[in-house]
Amino acid sequence: MASKIELISNALIIIGDVSINDLIGDDRRKNVARNLYDNIVKNELTKHRWGFARTKGQLSLLTAKPLDGEWASAYELPADLLVLIKLYPNTSYQVYGSKVYCNHSQALYCDYIYAPPESEWPAYFSKMIEYALARDFSTSLRDSSALRGEMAAEYENASRMARFTDSQQHPQTQIQRHPLVDARY
Repeated sequence: MASKIELISNALIIIGDVSINDLIGDDRRKNVARNLYDNIVKNELTKHRWGFARTKGQLSLLTAKPLDGEWASAYELPADLLVLIKLYPNTSYQVYGSKVYCNHSQALYCDYIYAPPESEWPAYFSKMIEYALARDFSTSLRDSSALRGEMAAEYENASRMARFTDSQQHPQTQIQRHPLVDARY
């Protein structure tokens, strides 16, 4: 959909500033954008289990055994992982740094959130990012707490709508029957 420069330019326009064509140079707007953009995007990607940013991967079993004796195996997490969602097969685990420790020693797979390129973002997420950028740019570029408050409200609305729209893209999981719970009734 949109590119990094387009998203930054739209955020600048939202706060009443001038758009940019690139991030090269010492212009204050470009410095702010260069320093804030990646962290804002990664932060937003980790706040929700976005369907467009979800992927699967096989974990690599490490030859070195965990030293603590609590876990039987260690696996290397994918390099592009932002948030681990689930392991397959379902097993108890603990994440330490870039490794996941568990008592499983066969093939292990995971669902996780990664940072897809801007061109793969849906429109609702791009709009939310524009408002997230505008919210943070408003303080750095406009020195206006009132404008920041307005942008924070716009961001909250865009974030709510983006999460709602994204949640409609996935089937609902049925509530599982539990015989012990059913016996109470």
